[in-house]
Amino acid sequence: MKEWKLSEQLARVVVDFSYDDLSHQARKHAANLVLDLLGSMIGSREVESSRIAAQLVLQLGGPEEGHVIGYKRKVSSPNAAFANAIQGYAFDFADDHNESNSHPSVATIPVALALGQKLHATGKEVMGAVALGNEVVCRLGAAFLGKTYYQGFHPTSTCGVFGAAITAAKLLDLDFKKTVWSLGIAGSQAAGLMEWNAEGSYTKRLQAGHPAMCGLISALLAEKGFNGPSTIFEGEAGFLNAYSLNREYEKRYVVEGFGNTWNFSNSSIKVYPCCRYSGGHLDACLDIVQKYHPDPKKIHKISIRSSKYTIKLLTLPLERKLRPQTSVDAQFSMPFQAAAALTRGKIDIKTFTQENFCDPQILDLIPRIEWREDEEFERRYPAAYSCAVTVIMENGQEFTSVIDNPKGDHRNPMTQVEIEQKFTDLAKIEIPDEGKIRDIIAFINELEKADDINTLFSLFES
Repeated sequence: MKEWKLSEQLARVVVDFSYDDLSHQARKHAANLVLDLLGSMIGSREVESSRIAAQLVLQLGGPEEGHVIGYKRKVSSPNAAFANAIQGYAFDFADDHNESNSHPSVATIPVALALGQKLHATGKEVMGAVALGNEVVCRLGAAFLGKTYYQGFHPTSTCGVFGAAITAAKLLDLDFKKTVWSLGIAGSQAAGLMEWNAEGSYTKRLQAGHPAMCGLISALLAEKGFNGPSTIFEGEAGFLNAYSLNREYEKRYVVEGFGNTWNFSNSSIKVYPCCRYSGGHLDACLDIVQKYHPDPKKIHKISIRSSKYTIKLLTLPLERKLRPQTSVDAQFSMPFQAAAALTRGKIDIKTFTQENFCDPQILDLIPRIEWREDEEFERRYPAAYSCAVTVIMENGQEFTSVIDNPKGDHRNPMTQVEIEQKFTDLAKIEIPDEGKIRDIIAFINELEKADDINTLFSLFES
């Protein structure tokens, strides 16, 4: 009896998949993820990293297949996916999946939109392809047991390329063999190192653009007959062995229940434009502000307890976290974020600007912040990103807030109204017409009824 490779098991489900296989929750979440990421794509158009990526792909050009969001000219679908993914990641506002430590949609949705335009795909085809792609990202990331970060790899990118390949393969209606090849080819393009955190560099955002573009190219190559290894995941030199810490992984997570259980529908939609690991301490800090209104000038000390990797990611290298130099530094700085939350009483896009990096109130509070690992929170990780904050005042008063599931988590989700308001707030940065914004929301809320995804892009021009 044939022993099916992991890539073959995935491909078999993808090829046989029908939109009707999605649960109601999965369908609604897929539409909300499109709306959510599209907001970041629109709103970040003038962010420097977004402008650079857009300028590059407009120079590269190619056949007029897909739009870069915010620009009238079309470019080739891989180029459009590349630039749109970087725009979608600029604010670090993209959805997050706990167990996989990844942001699945930044790799898949730009592919679905760019290739969908070229193919005149229906809303159901786009949503189904996104659901499959996101599910593959979530499952591959979860197989690393929350430890691939310690190996130096960024799962949004390394796992994202496979999700992007599946999204493209499904839209291209590739057969079983070519879908397997798409995954095999994608494995040779899996990349993404965590070293961006050392200097707060734009390569963090590249690690959305790269997997989106390369995953799409993988499927296009497979369509033309370019092959790839079926053993790409479990092979001796395959993805799971090469990218795991000490070869510790659980390969059954990749395929168990695939096609029946939709893990991606438990991904979090963010409320803060920064690292998802920040959600716990920011919820706690803002909870303390709202309940107790502590005067920042009279705070003696702030103590933060969290999981091991949360502390590593958000406090090292220490000099960049104590005095952020770039927006990426600040998006991944626990001390800066906590000080900003306690002094400003809110966290938004403007928090992560040069003006606040030099704010004397924030800088004065940062040295009074300390952090340590909490054994219970570490035990819960990566299923939960728990955190606790204690603010100790000069007069000895103490205010504590413990967050088990940060806002946005599927156990503490954003409401539909909140999701749509987030989109509105981001979209109006570039679209002054509120009526147009409402039309886009209405279209995506009914995306499964759309006959052609190009209708969405016509709304930008109307």
